[in-house]
Amino acid sequence: MAKIMLVDFSEADFRHVLARNFEVEAGETHWDMPETPTVEPPGDCRVVLYQANQGEAGAGPQAANGARFEKLVGQGGAVVCFIGHCQERHLTGLVGPIPHLRFQENKLPDKIHEFEDSPFSAIFTKFRPFISHAAELFPTPNSLGKSIDLTEWDPPADARLEVLAESFKNYPVSAVLRRGEGFYLFLPWFGDKNVEVAELLLGKILPLVSPKLFEAGDPGWLGSRDYVFPRLLEVYQQMEEESERHQQRVAGLEQKLQELAAGEQAAFHKLLTAHGPELREAVVRALRYLDYVKVVNVDEYWKRVIRAKEEDIWLMDADSGSVEEMIRSGHLTLVALRSGEGGAADDDGLLLQRYKGRRMQEFNNTRMQAVLIGNYFSAADPKLREVPFTESQIADATQDGNSLLTTYELFKAIKAEKEGKITKEAIREQLRSKTGLITFEY
Repeated sequence: MAKIMLVDFSEADFRHVLARNFEVEAGETHWDMPETPTVEPPGDCRVVLYQANQGEAGAGPQAANGARFEKLVGQGGAVVCFIGHCQERHLTGLVGPIPHLRFQENKLPDKIHEFEDSPFSAIFTKFRPFISHAAELFPTPNSLGKSIDLTEWDPPADARLEVLAESFKNYPVSAVLRRGEGFYLFLPWFGDKNVEVAELLLGKILPLVSPKLFEAGDPGWLGSRDYVFPRLLEVYQQMEEESERHQQRVAGLEQKLQELAAGEQAAFHKLLTAHGPELREAVVRALRYLDYVKVVNVDEYWKRVIRAKEEDIWLMDADSGSVEEMIRSGHLTLVALRSGEGGAADDDGLLLQRYKGRRMQEFNNTRMQAVLIGNYFSAADPKLREVPFTESQIADATQDGNSLLTTYELFKAIKAEKEGKITKEAIREQLRSKTGLITFEY
């Protein structure tokens, strides 16, 4: 029986490895099928190499797979995962639960750095130019070359994580997870070169880091159920049932997560990414969420009128009549929107004051406030963005009684409201009373 199993490799890849005189067997996951057979390593299998590149495919291998692969690793085997465009379930649904695994998109897969004092660094030295996908895998930044005891994490796990390579944001994109006597090896996606990486691993690296993988051992058929006594077989069955229940719970939570992300979360994320009409729609939705009595899209209001459209939104705190009546007699907040990959333009604040002055004259109403809301430095991680306004812009806004607000600050306030740290009323009150650069207090 084969000591090596290739899962979801092509026929050509299988023949490539076979031609190098390795004892190899092939397997398939069939994630696209509603009911699929289990994927079971051969009895004497010591190394499994798995290509996880299933995209959004839903159904897949039975949860019972996990117990089999966990057993292989626990007894000194190795499971190597090439991680392409896939979901976490495409790993855990085959090889079993991976403690603290957390996929995060890495938009610069070619900008990774590896731990050079590791035998695995030879992979990156030779095949780095072919990396097309390198997801961030674990929530432990700045850990390159470290060996992390996961029993100290919350929740604790009887495993040790060794970080082999990190993203440009310093999160692991390649790692060894040691459990029992064996280990999992997580690698980026090298495309058509995955099979050559596999050849390098099998021929040079794995024999060096774990010689026992290729030593002769007990006959593989001893692990067959034909030779297992009932009490041991019962424990195996319990393990499989427990693993299946776990996978079902995880699948349910993933479905709930996707529904929330697509509904509640995605709309507010637009505050951090959108431009133009899409940004206006996102800000209008956010302000309506904050329970302003009237949130008027100015473009919609003037759509039948030929005129220069300057500010984007009108906010009204009271509902004492029609929009036409309220813009002339009630308190009115003018909102101008801006966005870009840099900071605020020199005239952004000047235009805001100009729009307010024009509306005061046009509507014969001095009860007005103007707010500039900007999604500046939009390509950057919001928490790393600089203040987009200059000191003079902030000083001018304060003197003119106007306000400057970033979409990230608005997003944080809404998030805080959902966490129960501040009320919608308090957000509205601060937005109305503060001038200059707005930072919400909660």
